[in-house]
Amino acid sequence: MTAPAASRIRTERIETLAGVDALAAEWAALEDATPEATGFQSFAWCRTWLAVAGERTQARILCVRDSGRLVMLLPLQIERRLGVVIARWIGEPMTQYGDALSLPGEERAQWIAAAQDEMARWRDVDLFALTRLRAGCVMSDGTIAGEPFTAPYVDLRASKPRRHKSIERRVKRLEAYGAILLEEAESPAKRESVTRHALALKRAWLAGKGAYSAGLSNPISEDFLAALARVGFLRANVLRVGGEIGAIDLGFLGGGAYRSLLGSYDNRFAEGSPGQALTGRLIARCAEEGLSAYDMLLPADAYKSAWATGETRIEARFLPTSLKGRAAAFVLAELRPMAKRMMHAAGPWRARLTSAFSFSRRPASLSPSRREEAAT
Repeated sequence: MTAPAASRIRTERIETLAGVDALAAEWAALEDATPEATGFQSFAWCRTWLAVAGERTQARILCVRDSGRLVMLLPLQIERRLGVVIARWIGEPMTQYGDALSLPGEERAQWIAAAQDEMARWRDVDLFALTRLRAGCVMSDGTIAGEPFTAPYVDLRASKPRRHKSIERRVKRLEAYGAILLEEAESPAKRESVTRHALALKRAWLAGKGAYSAGLSNPISEDFLAALARVGFLRANVLRVGGEIGAIDLGFLGGGAYRSLLGSYDNRFAEGSPGQALTGRLIARCAEEGLSAYDMLLPADAYKSAWATGETRIEARFLPTSLKGRAAAFVLAELRPMAKRMMHAAGPWRARLTSAFSFSRRPASLSPSRREEAAT
């Protein structure tokens, strides 16, 4: 006879790095068993963020156990802004997809209910901002709070990669500089060096355009990505043009797909669209590796849509527990997207004004857009 859910299901919360380390094996096993896993809730991603952030981030990891077995995990961090306490996914704003890890099965609804009951008991939290939820993920319920958007991807099993004759023509301009080669940094030191170089290129471009990236402006982001590169979680892919770095793509494998996290390029080669040339070669390589998808993440920029064979709808759930939380949810779900559109046309003031609304479900693009690589 099966025991009642109330007697089987227990919740616990982890708030220290030592507690996280104690969960390592169970966490990894749960990720492997979660069909919807993307890698952004992996032990490596979350543990590295917490280790690099140190006292700047307060972990609040919610675990659900059924008969002692870890069956669900919500990796959250606690942040305070303007007197409001908000629980978000660990790694935000670098985390591009949010979700819980969970075993599949009919019991999942009971585990989610238990998790939400426990969250309601956290009296020190005003708002749970469960943003960047992929449609159909563990915590998805179909809610789209604020402006809807999507994440483009290439289905590597359903179709052949698209050919882009315009890109192929521009690649010929790159060939004038010398041989074009795709390589992946292999040693820890080389991966870290390439990662920091990619960030320098990206930040130089942002500064030149007066643009703002919530992820890259975070003081944790560079050391976080460098640490992921050193341990081999992050892949550092390089397009060499005549022996020099023309473009870089930083990404990782998660849920059977390649997640392209950050792209940058050397402006000296811009007329040849080195970023696009790198993307095409990476898509082909991922297909050869037998991966299911090449995920270009958020947002759905035009250059991504040119490659994409599909898009994933992104949802968001704001769960306020106080009046302050309700007000913050309204700002994040409704006012922030409106302000984002206004800031888009604000010229040199855009970065300063956008930073005031950094709690967004709308992520900054970490990859170069088509306009960034427009041929001259």
